[in-house]
Amino acid sequence: MRRRNINVFRLLSGTIAACTTVTAMAQSDPGPDDLVLDEIIVTATKRPVGLQDVPIALSVVAGDKIEAMGMADLEDLALYVPNLHIGEGAITSLLFIRGVGSGMNPGFEQSVGTFVDGVYFGRGAYSRAPFLDLERVEVLKGPQLILFGKNTIAGAINITTAKPTEEFEGYVEAAFESEVDGTSVSAMLSGPLSDTVRVRVAARKSDDEGWMTNTAVGGVGGPEKDNLTLRGTLEWDATESLAFTLKAERNRFDVLGRQQVISIANPTATFLYRTFGDASFSPGFGYVRNARTSVQPEFHDIEASVVQLTALYDRGDLAVTSITAVTGYDYQDSQDGDYSALQFVERSRLEEHEQFSQEFLLTSPGGDAVDFLAGVYFQTADLTSDRITPVRFTGLPPVDASVRTQIDAALGTDLQAGDIDADLFAYFDQDTTTIAAFGEFTFNLRDDFRIVTGLRYSKDEKAISKSGFPSQVGSRNSDPFLTLVYGPILQFSGTYAYALERDEDHLTGNVGLQWDPNADSMLYLNVSSGYKAGGFDEDNALGTLANAEFEDETVLGIEAGGKFTVFDGRGQINAALFHSKYEDLQVSTFDGNAGFVVANAAASVVTGLEADWTFAVTEHLILSGALALLNAEYDSFPDSACTSVQILAWVAAGNPREACTQDLSGQPLQFAPEWAANIAARYVRPIGNDLELGLSIDINASDDTVIAADGDALLDQKAHEKINARISLGTIDGTWLIAVVGKNLSDEATTTFGNDVPLGSLGFDGTYFQHIDPPRTITLQGRWSF
Repeated sequence: MRRRNINVFRLLSGTIAACTTVTAMAQSDPGPDDLVLDEIIVTATKRPVGLQDVPIALSVVAGDKIEAMGMADLEDLALYVPNLHIGEGAITSLLFIRGVGSGMNPGFEQSVGTFVDGVYFGRGAYSRAPFLDLERVEVLKGPQLILFGKNTIAGAINITTAKPTEEFEGYVEAAFESEVDGTSVSAMLSGPLSDTVRVRVAARKSDDEGWMTNTAVGGVGGPEKDNLTLRGTLEWDATESLAFTLKAERNRFDVLGRQQVISIANPTATFLYRTFGDASFSPGFGYVRNARTSVQPEFHDIEASVVQLTALYDRGDLAVTSITAVTGYDYQDSQDGDYSALQFVERSRLEEHEQFSQEFLLTSPGGDAVDFLAGVYFQTADLTSDRITPVRFTGLPPVDASVRTQIDAALGTDLQAGDIDADLFAYFDQDTTTIAAFGEFTFNLRDDFRIVTGLRYSKDEKAISKSGFPSQVGSRNSDPFLTLVYGPILQFSGTYAYALERDEDHLTGNVGLQWDPNADSMLYLNVSSGYKAGGFDEDNALGTLANAEFEDETVLGIEAGGKFTVFDGRGQINAALFHSKYEDLQVSTFDGNAGFVVANAAASVVTGLEADWTFAVTEHLILSGALALLNAEYDSFPDSACTSVQILAWVAAGNPREACTQDLSGQPLQFAPEWAANIAARYVRPIGNDLELGLSIDINASDDTVIAADGDALLDQKAHEKINARISLGTIDGTWLIAVVGKNLSDEATTTFGNDVPLGSLGFDGTYFQHIDPPRTITLQGRWSF
């Protein structure tokens, strides 16, 4: 606690000092009369408006900063946005805003919706797509149900790609990144094909060797990445009132190896790892791991595609927009299920997702007594998830002998080595249909005061079929016997098959007040409700019908804030206070053995303050920063899964392992530090008549963060700061540029995910794995533009 207070004081002191310096410089050195910040246009309200006119808490990262700082994907971007967490979990991507997100179950919908050029991407796998030729990324915080729809209960990420240009232009860029031996090449070409047709094509190829060493497989640790992204965009002005935009994109991102390590191991687990896996095994949080699979190497490969047609008919007094999109991906992965050098448990999954969506928007021009935006939305999605879990007890002889002895004693059998080795199969197919109608109305009661209100009706239908069975590898027993072995004893798998359907209707709304005290300030108050759709447990390894389904979760939120332009346009200060109450939270917590507990078992309260500021100190220097204070905790969670330490104590007292629960009421949520902040400076100055020097630095800091879903403090990420910086030299006209980018210059070793290793009941209780982030890297960039 002492360290936390010191860090907060130090960060706030530096922030206040920086702001004081900026204020003094802005007052004493006014500079040119036209020195003002550029207006940032966003589409957070489904209209192109200035950032300072949007009445919600909103963070924007421009495309040029994404490229300059070498942000590869959303996970990199999250470092720059306080209260945003995006990272890779054990079996799915994790997207959280203000401590609210979706747990570890592929059956969960997302709590943070991802939108690209107005199209909803409903699966976490899409968030792993590499960045390419973007205009900006907007992070909308808090419920966004009216305009963006279901599954934005925590917020939305609104990505806008770059559009074709009226003039011919292009670039070629290459980069090399140290530590991971990474290389990337990007290219873009844009311009007119005729007076009414414009086109833009962009491509990016990147690969790297990763930052881990795996002593169990000859030193190759990864995660080795090989990514290819291609995009083409065509705009056609069919008439003065009608325009079409066609976009096609293809992504391939392959990863070999993983960034996880066994950071803590009990004596029994350490003995087993060294004796039957890797003699050099040593637990610890670092860049050396010991992992081996039994059937195929660790990897995850994704191939994704998007075809989108947007039509805009604008006759001046009314605009109609149609957005039609077909998206899909194939996702394959194989993971080391025991997270160690043992050739014991492996998990592989093949996931396919196809989605069709159609949205129509009717928009008034704005500036009338009543402005409105109305729309309808239709979506169908097909999800297939096939799992195979190879379990090779023969890879761990002591456990194999112990389990066979227990079975022989109970059933009078005489099992031999290999008889209980098996492949466990599970199949999950889900069809989803969503329809919605929505409208938002702005009543401009006075020039300086307006009321905004909106409603959205949504209907969601889901139908699934799920089945599973163990198929023996040994030759002595049948599948029913293996069901008996793997079900009651290891809780890994059963033989089952079922089909279920569900549908739900929701009416959500918001009411907002906006007041402009003067031309340079805006105050707002919003009250909104929202939901995240219910569904079916994709895991449910034993096929228990009582655990097959979970219900929707809901939120009621209130936010008050202000946006201010200061120093005659040279500065901006924005702030928001928020309070949200979430009910029936969908949670998935690991039981410490082989499964996850999925239920609507919790309620939470999220309260906090967010502020950001930007100042043009001189025509060459811009300073900016952001601060987030957060109190996000479970209001009620009486039956969470126990931590490993609690399970050991519970079992030692003679209780059945599966009955262990803990009360997390009053405890903090995952990925919800009490404070997070960043401070950035950008300095650009001409050198002579032709050259330009650029310097930038970002300091990103965070308080202690809960990582584990069961709140296990052993996995908490401690307070830390990361420093990124860039120095560039190029021509003033932008013809060429070279730059050096340093990431994590303080070389902080941090984690974004961790949990208990499986099979705690077989001697692994008190053993944990964690994902470790990249170390310090230096990147050399070069770009030629034309």
